[in-house]
Amino acid sequence: MRFSNSLSKTALSLGLSLSLACAAFSGNASAATGNEPDLNELARYASIDRALLDQAITQATYQQKIIDAMNRPYEGKPWHMYRKLFITDKRINGGVDFYLKHEQTLLAAQRELGVAPEVICAIIGVETFYGQNMGSWKVLDALYTLGFHYPKRSAYFSKEFANYVKLANREGWALTDTLGSYAGAMGMGQFMPSSYLNFAIDFDSDGHVDLFSNPVDAIGSVANYFKEHGWILGAGVTYPAHLKGVNGKPVSKATLDSLMKKEWKLTPKELTAAGITTKVALSADQNIRLYSFELADGSFEYQVALNNFNTITRYNKSPLYARAVFELSEAIAMGYQEAKLLKGEYVSPSGKNP
Repeated sequence: MRFSNSLSKTALSLGLSLSLACAAFSGNASAATGNEPDLNELARYASIDRALLDQAITQATYQQKIIDAMNRPYEGKPWHMYRKLFITDKRINGGVDFYLKHEQTLLAAQRELGVAPEVICAIIGVETFYGQNMGSWKVLDALYTLGFHYPKRSAYFSKEFANYVKLANREGWALTDTLGSYAGAMGMGQFMPSSYLNFAIDFDSDGHVDLFSNPVDAIGSVANYFKEHGWILGAGVTYPAHLKGVNGKPVSKATLDSLMKKEWKLTPKELTAAGITTKVALSADQNIRLYSFELADGSFEYQVALNNFNTITRYNKSPLYARAVFELSEAIAMGYQEAKLLKGEYVSPSGKNP
């Protein structure tokens, strides 16, 4: 059919727009929530054209398995089970190998961005086993599914969907080509689209940021993320809490629960007043947090978390994740030291050559 007048052309344009809008939530009609995010608001949030979101949604497919995975997260496990997933000889040895292979880049990240090499290694190790498993889900499908069909996290994931569309448009990616986790995280360090946009850096100065196949950019970007979220080089992360009590009386569960409810408003003074100490004296001018971790026998151990622990939770909010990253980083650092000594090379614990 030929349209020979402006009215007909306008009608065609409106028809196409309506078709896109109707198709926007057609990935799986049975999964629609009836309360989908406003695409105009998302376009304004991401500073992109609404049409880009319409086009992206028509290419996205709802994936029920992603919803299922979100409803059974690793972080739902008790600490003694969660720890076994990440603190393994294979992952520790892989971290030492990664450290040795990328030693100069990691040390440069420490000098320039102030983040310990072993922590960067541990993040990449926990996230993708040093780049070996970056995910097999289409990022577009993951973010569409969670952003438009998972109401309790829709506000967050719908924005990440818009951020991904913006990122793909900026980088010239085909929307359906990028693979990542079931939550839409990408690359060796598993950056969400907003983090890719805001914290990924061109650490090798080749004019392009690549977190998928360029470990130099991945290392620099993880370090930059930590720097921007307050990591303090050389500072503590977490210490075991010694429950000595006051005047010989054990610390009650009610007191422990009360202290944990203070979250990051807890102070060392309050901890001391309850009869709780750590192996290192804590300076008074900081906020800390008390966490409990379930052991295999059903008992709990308590840890006092510091600023650097909080920074790790900015990467993943789970305290289980943060503790696993820290413990893995310590094991990697020890393995690295041993490997250097076997080569007849001494390196100080800080990672800086004397």
